[in-house]
Amino acid sequence: MNKKSAFTLIELLVVISIILIASSVIFIGGSGGDGAKLSSAQRIVSGIAQGARGQAILKNAKSRLIIYSDDASNEDDEKKLRFFGIIYQKLDSNGNSTGDWYAATQGTYLTEGIYFNPDLSESNRWGSWSKSSMKINYPRANAQNGGSGEDYYYYEFNRNGTMANNFTNNWLALQAGTLRPDPGGTLKVDFNEPKNKGLKAALIFRRVGTTTLVKDPSDITL
Repeated sequence: MNKKSAFTLIELLVVISIILIASSVIFIGGSGGDGAKLSSAQRIVSGIAQGARGQAILKNAKSRLIIYSDDASNEDDEKKLRFFGIIYQKLDSNGNSTGDWYAATQGTYLTEGIYFNPDLSESNRWGSWSKSSMKINYPRANAQNGGSGEDYYYYEFNRNGTMANNFTNNWLALQAGTLRPDPGGTLKVDFNEPKNKGLKAALIFRRVGTTTLVKDPSDITL
């Protein structure tokens, strides 16, 4: 008798997160205004977070939601603070970490004009995310965290899908911004224009690994 194959719950979780990302990108084309862009970006990141958590459980290995933060050159200026990806830790036959990371996706861009705000994420209320960063060659299939590559911020999930920093909740803040060169000629995201200050949203990563959306700008403060 042939056994019927079926999706596991975790596989469905990963598939649903990919659908959420795709539907958010499609939504961008049908809506206008910075508020709609911000809402779409928030849904995109929520889907990526669910995907990263699902990868951790599915692979029984640590995973990371990563955010491009490299300032070494202006070649990938469109990626700055708006290119997100998912990686998971490579394990040996005994289940121990090899120090390498695999790319689980090819990466996803936030909506135009919306960026990850690391300062707002670090400083917000009870959040304890501390600008954790790594160098990695992403999205190569076998990306090494050996000191080479480009800079990425990251949020990490344990093998069981909980947050690696499990002592408190972690905030991930998004805000409208403008990409412009600083006095030294390096492109930076400017969040300080008056028109951008009220256009912000956030996700709270709970210790158990779930996320909560924050849409009221008054709840997102430095």
